[in-house]
Amino acid sequence: MNTINKSPRSKVLTLFKVGSVFNPVRTKLNRCYLKYKYVVLDYPSRLNAMAIDPSKIVMSKDFRYTPGEVIFSVPFFKRVSISVRHDQEIVISKSSKRHALIMHAVLLMKSALHFKDGLNVDVENSEELRHCGLGSSSGLLASVACAINEVYGNPVDKKTLIAYLAQNHGEEIDGDNFHLNPVQCIGGSAAAGLCKAGMIILSGESVPIATMRVPKTYSIIVGIPKDIRDADSRILMGKEKKNLYKFVATGRKYGKIIAYNILHRMLPAMVMRDLKAIGDVIYEYRFKMGSIKNCSFTYKNLPKLCKRLEYLKNDGIAEILSISSVGPGIFVITKQPKLCERAFRSERLKIYSWAVNNDGYKIVRRMKNG
Repeated sequence: MNTINKSPRSKVLTLFKVGSVFNPVRTKLNRCYLKYKYVVLDYPSRLNAMAIDPSKIVMSKDFRYTPGEVIFSVPFFKRVSISVRHDQEIVISKSSKRHALIMHAVLLMKSALHFKDGLNVDVENSEELRHCGLGSSSGLLASVACAINEVYGNPVDKKTLIAYLAQNHGEEIDGDNFHLNPVQCIGGSAAAGLCKAGMIILSGESVPIATMRVPKTYSIIVGIPKDIRDADSRILMGKEKKNLYKFVATGRKYGKIIAYNILHRMLPAMVMRDLKAIGDVIYEYRFKMGSIKNCSFTYKNLPKLCKRLEYLKNDGIAEILSISSVGPGIFVITKQPKLCERAFRSERLKIYSWAVNNDGYKIVRRMKNG
């Protein structure tokens, strides 16, 4: 039986109340004022290509995670609309999915900004892909938080907001709109919307240390097994906890090599915009250091599936081939999208095809207050 944290400072890492703040904003905020009556924005999704030190992903009582990650931003948008009310109520539209996460984002921003206004919140996320590797939960939190930040003139700077959201993260529990399940968050989803770049490296406590605009000549193809089942976050976390020792072992064995590869191979390749060299580092981590096998708790056929698709990287068809996060989503970045789509289709994967998003989140419309 799960227990509920009665206080964000509880030492027991269990379910917690929506709106709980474990790590408050630690920097002085810019001037906060009601700048817009309403804001509508489109928020991208992220693909997590690799961790830098997977041993640091083990559950933490302070909600601060330091494995680092390499992410790509993709234009799989959710649209968020925020309008200011004349009372102090927070009203989430009935059509918005995942109310607990939306309310958590609102209350996190209320805690940071201390606003007293009521808000209408609407999120168009009916096409959302939950627990497939696209950061749907953290992306939802980040999208609502960014829209509210816009309403009040962006008093929380980008780097602070990325860390704040990552270090107060949780995921919804089916049938419970009042509590969340603690789940590790590195900050990639927030960075995908807040950084104007298609590729981002985060290190330390969710700090973006390098970015690159990915050339428009590349396409991203994502394939998701059609036979996966949507699972509650508690079930998935239960499976992950049983496998975390594998992540720790990989980090201890290869951590120094990965760090060297990031510093001396990936960072220079980003300066040169060399996607193949970037993909080589990702490939070594995923295919040669046991990462895919470690993540197979999400989908038991993942290692065999990736093995059959390995030729896409080895034959130069795709510059980058990886699973995203712990899967089961698989993606390529390529100049030959048709060949990659054909390969994914032959494996009976559901296919999504995008360009890389280099522009962060996008303001659709807004109206100034007064």
